[in-house]
Amino acid sequence: MGNYYDFETEFVQRTLALIDQYNIMIEGWPFPEQYNYTLTLNCLLGLIVLPKERAFTFIPSTRLTQELKAEMGLHQSQLPGPEMNLRELIHKMRNSVAHFCVQIESVTDEHLVNRIVFKEARGERDGYATFSAPELLPFLKYYASLLLNNMGHRQAPTPAV
Repeated sequence: MGNYYDFETEFVQRTLALIDQYNIMIEGWPFPEQYNYTLTLNCLLGLIVLPKERAFTFIPSTRLTQELKAEMGLHQSQLPGPEMNLRELIHKMRNSVAHFCVQIESVTDEHLVNRIVFKEARGERDGYATFSAPELLPFLKYYASLLLNNMGHRQAPTPAV
């Protein structure tokens, strides 16, 4: 595993790798024991909270247009429109994650994860962002790739002499 050279960048990269590793590994497990959404929600710490707290200026401020949403693979999810940008959305999502104002919704009697709703406050009826469950991970990967690209353009730290 090794030490971190660039903690913020590597934590995001390792969080994405962790999700990918798990998704490969779950194939042999029975469906009721596959916890991919649980892992993804746990990994919001590394993909949403840490970047907002430690690398805020590297979060893209692109407007949430229909074109951007489609590019991110969001076709059934409901997010704010172009009045909000990605940085503002990530900031709001950070607050939701940190205060656990995230709700899982099922639309079937099987109680599958169908939607993940991010709210501003507990008990709030409607959220400001509702992700179709299969679209949350592609959104996170798209956003994280933009973030990592921006972080990669910063000046590399100078090693101590």
